[in-house]
Amino acid sequence: MQISPTLYRIGRVLLASLFVISGLLKITAFSGVVGYMSSLGIPFATFAVLITILVEVGGGLAIMTGWNARPAALVVALFTVGATLSAHRFWQADPASMQNQLNHFLKNISIIGALLMLAAVDTDSKK
Repeated sequence: MQISPTLYRIGRVLLASLFVISGLLKITAFSGVVGYMSSLGIPFATFAVLITILVEVGGGLAIMTGWNARPAALVVALFTVGATLSAHRFWQADPASMQNQLNHFLKNISIIGALLMLAAVDTDSKK
């Protein structure tokens, strides 16, 4: 399979930016995020937020820089599956928020697909 190294790098940076920015914003609003996760029924919400920040910032930076991008993409994809099933349960949402939750759910499914494609690409990420 022939890939464009330039497009690959740009795609990695764009995909990873979502996670890096999201993780950094969670740091700045830590107690609010803990409260939100608690409201979703996430056990040990403080610990869950710390792990979330680690995966989003750490995994995002790994993908962005190309350092262990393939395994990082797989970890972030698995994390995103869990986050999607926990936070975007459109099937349980009230009618007023169902469409919004469905949009977030489908967006995350697409992101998971992109992360799995990144994990599958056999390229030298150190170039």
